Amino acid sequence: MPAAAYALLGLFASLSVACGVGAARLVGPWRPWAPLLPSLSAFGALWLVGHRLGISLGPEVSLFGFRVAIVLDVAVAVLAALAGAILQRGLLALLDLDQRRPGRDGLA
Repeated sequence: MPAAAYALLGLFASLSVACGVGAARLVGPWRPWAPLLPSLSAFGALWLVGHRLGISLGPEVSLFGFRVAIVLDVAVAVLAALAGAILQRGLLALLDLDQRRPGRDGLA
């Protein structure tokens, strides 16, 4: 794989992490591990749309020698990160992990 492909991969990984942190902060509750699922869902969506399906809608720009539909990619990453954060919040509410931690039993 050429160096330009690694640069593009690093750019999309950074974009996924930024979207994951933003979505986790927006949706809450905040924990140190909260951006994990939103970031992974954003990266998976970028991989699916850009690499696997090859969907290219909207304006394209040249990044590291590749033609990239950056507007679509950013929109997909943000939506996937928000969906991952909402799913994560729903799972946390379902499992009610705050009540199961020591010292959170409500007895004093």
